[in-house]
Amino acid sequence: MYRLRSLLLATAAACVSIPVAAQQATPDLGAMLGQAQRFTVKVRGTVVWPFAPEQAGTGLGTGFIIDKEKGWILTNAHVAKKSPSTVEIAVGDAENEWIPVERVFVDNHLDLAVLKVARDKLPEDAVAAKLGCTLNVKQGATVVAYGHPISLSFTATRGIVSSVRTMGAQEYVQMDANINPGNSGGPLISAETSEVIGINTLNIPGAPGLGLAIAIRHVCPVVDLLAAGADPSVPTVPVYWLKQGRIETLTVAAPYPKPAGVAQDGELKAGDTVQGIVGGPKITSVPDLFAALRGKRDRVKLTVLRDGKPQEINVALLPGKPPLKRQALIMSGLLVSDRQFLDLADSVLPPLRIEFIKPGEPAARVGFQAGDMLDQVGGQRFNTVADLHDWLKTRPANDKISVFVRRGAGFDPRVVAEYHRFDMQIGELRLMSAGDGG
Repeated sequence: MYRLRSLLLATAAACVSIPVAAQQATPDLGAMLGQAQRFTVKVRGTVVWPFAPEQAGTGLGTGFIIDKEKGWILTNAHVAKKSPSTVEIAVGDAENEWIPVERVFVDNHLDLAVLKVARDKLPEDAVAAKLGCTLNVKQGATVVAYGHPISLSFTATRGIVSSVRTMGAQEYVQMDANINPGNSGGPLISAETSEVIGINTLNIPGAPGLGLAIAIRHVCPVVDLLAAGADPSVPTVPVYWLKQGRIETLTVAAPYPKPAGVAQDGELKAGDTVQGIVGGPKITSVPDLFAALRGKRDRVKLTVLRDGKPQEINVALLPGKPPLKRQALIMSGLLVSDRQFLDLADSVLPPLRIEFIKPGEPAARVGFQAGDMLDQVGGQRFNTVADLHDWLKTRPANDKISVFVRRGAGFDPRVVAEYHRFDMQIGELRLMSAGDGG
């Protein structure tokens, strides 16, 4: 009897010890959120002259410190903007102390921006978030979305990972914690490791509990390349990928057309399925391919399946187009930029496009519309806004210029475009880039 009682007590003690040990291994949620408050900041971006589809105005979001010494902060591109903008942050409990920051990098693929603030502007107790670059994010894991939704500072919402899924050509962590206005750009934190596993990005309208965060494993290569002084923009493999539903596959649907006389050999062909970069691991999705291409220039050797047989193809790359280097021309109340096309077949269209028209300015009164392409200005076609700017500078003050535009047809089913001519007096004239302040 005594031996049986001793055995039962020992068994009970062993049963009790398991949850205690598990509890000790799991981060304290209160302590974790205390740390998050020390690395999370508010972000404010203001745009006066927007590139479509962005709009003029001020937006609020969240960011988080990833390197205290460098003053680097991660947030969403739609918070920091791809247009000429003024970006500021507020730290701690400060509600009205906004600090100007620099946009170090805005990605041409992910909804991602890296900001830089002067080191002495950060509080002494500020810390850098720990990124879960190698963490295997699993369905059902507990996560916390942290940020400043609808001006409610330092708010945490807890949920689970609903899925890790590819949408379009990007990988997201889907969770049942809502992402509200102001949450964008904030950290999605693993409750099990206290590591950041995503950047809160959006909530699907009309689908409560469907929040999406950019997977941090695709952000880490960007940060590493920036730290090494390299350009982390994603170059383009000049092909269209076959889609199945809304997901792009690694099977080539069609290559970009090439100019006459350019050799077609040694390039990808329709039906090829990319397996990976030679010497690297197997790649199974377009997001993983894009991550592997960061930092690559000129050409890359890919392993592909062609007619069921593996081959190595040396593929020419089109360089990435950093959004902050995109140029724009302001004239008489409209913003014109170079169109961002990669397919050479698309380049037969007018290369300049009206991105924004300021209400009440001369361009709005004349009849221009956002989206119009500048076919000719003064009887000439210009390939860049810099060329157009230089030509307009030579014109007499207040000279009227004839502008010929191509506009998408709205009513006539026989055609896809219509043309309009406007005579406009050129007033304000300013050349700028997206990296300039608003």
